[in-house]
Parts: sequence; structure tokens; C-alpha cells
Amino acid sequence: MKTTTTVSAAVVTLAISFAASACGSSSASRIAESAPTAVSTTTVAPMPTATIERPSQLVDELVSIDNGQMHIRCTGSGTQTVILIAGWDDGGDKWGLIEPAISEHARVCSYSKFGTGTSDAPSSTQTFDTEAVDLHALLDEAGEPGPYVALGHSFGGAVAVTFASKYADEVSGLVLLDASPTSWPATVCSVAAYEGGCAVMHDPTLSPERLDVFRAFEEVATITSLGDIPMTVITAAHRTDPALAQSELARLDAVWAEGVDRWAGLSSSSSVVSVEDTGHNIELDQPQLVVGEVLDLLA
Repeated sequence: MKTTTTVSAAVVTLAISFAASACGSSSASRIAESAPTAVSTTTVAPMPTATIERPSQLVDELVSIDNGQMHIRCTGSGTQTVILIAGWDDGGDKWGLIEPAISEHARVCSYSKFGTGTSDAPSSTQTFDTEAVDLHALLDEAGEPGPYVALGHSFGGAVAVTFASKYADEVSGLVLLDASPTSWPATVCSVAAYEGGCAVMHDPTLSPERLDVFRAFEEVATITSLGDIPMTVITAAHRTDPALAQSELARLDAVWAEGVDRWAGLSSSSSVVSVEDTGHNIELDQPQLVVGEVLDLLA
């Protein structure tokens, strides 16, 4: 059953421009990703009861998997591991305000997808499905077992949903942090001001991550149920861009709201938290709120 909460709080004092608020190192992909801020069905299986040795040491290294080397950072300890999944062309360097607080209660792992941070360049075109497979291989090779609470920001939300669908027996919770809707690529391309971002979405070679954006979202759209997995969808209440007219922003808000409802509808145990006073990077603007929602899922 979906519940909705609206949160209004003072913004953390951080000077964040719109371009910086859109996840990623490429300006075109930043605008495109967040712009103004046979169907598969999955039933969640019970978590395994066997005793698993839980890591507690700091890990900050490159790990080799089949497709190359990926960077992973893990800290803290606990009975669950929170996976922090960054957005498009984002090397995962925006977690500093939430990682320490979460690590006091659980293991926390962040990483850089192929083509971002210090990880290798991708060997081929990527989709959310291939990225979820690579993430699972990385965690396995690094010796970081589940159960996992997957937290995905922006495009990373679609990776988190795909991961939860593919590895349902290892995922105990899901947090979608201003996750881009499955219809977002087409929406971006309908805005004249985002012509550059639209071009990158259509040509994976223009993005370091080499993400086939349209195909990736088409694939994740075929996931229609995650069973009753505990899920929290945290969303900025409004898209913001001073370059767009209020009428256009209102249209984008409506598209985003439909996307939020679609994400929340994947689980019979979901809730929506709408956040005022924030841009796209809620983990920077409202870190305490994000930490609180994660801790609620860990409880």
C-alpha cells in the first residue's frame, strides 16, 4: 500500500547550481538525466537464514570482474549492506554527507560504474541490466554479501530497481532518490532547451558511461512488480530550471509525478516522501532526511 508524505525543511547551506544538481560529469548528460529536477514479475523470497561472516574493514580499491576493474568503497558494519548507486556519468562522489551516518548502523558500499570515477572504461554499450549484473559481480568479488538495501539516485534508481528484480532473494529494501521516470528520455527530447542532452541519450558513444539510455529505460519499464519489498521513493517536490518557463516546469512536474507513482506501484509495501526545499541532489540538500529514511528501512 502506497503512502505519501510531504516534507519541508531548511536547505543545507550548499551552493549548488542547476548544472551541478543533475548528476554527472558531462554537462549534456547532467541536463538530460535530471533536467529540471512478456512483462516480468518478481516475488521477494525470504532472506537466507544461514550465518554469513560480515565484513567490517574499510575497503577502498579497484576490483577486477569479467568486464574490467571497478572501484568500490565500503565502510561500517552491520547485518545489512546499503548500496549507494549514483546517476548517469556520476562517479559516486556525492555520498559524503550520508555515508558516515549510515555506516554507524550498517555496512555501506558505494562504487563507480564503468566509465566513471577511477573504474575502467566500459567494454561495450551499457544498459541498466548490464550495470546491475556488473554491480552484483563486483559485490561478490569484493566479498560484500547481502542482504542489501539498494539506494539509487536519478538514473541510478533504475539500476536499483533492476538489481532488486534480478536478485530479489538478496535485497531487503529499496530507496529511490529522485529517480528519473521511465518516460524521462522522451520528455527531455521534447524540450528544445535540452537538445544537447537528447543527442547524448540517442548516442551512447557521447557519454563516458556509454549508456544506451532509451533501450535501458525501455527494459526497466518491463518490470511491473517487485512483490512486497519495502520501498521508499524520495522525490523533490518540483523540477527547477531558471531557463524554462513556469508552464514548461509545470509540465515536467506532472511527468515526474506520474513516474513517481509508477515506481511506487512496483511494491505493495511502498511509501512516497515528497521533499520541498531541495534540488535534484537530495543527498546534498537534505542529507539528514535521506539518512532517516534509510535507517527506517534498516530497522
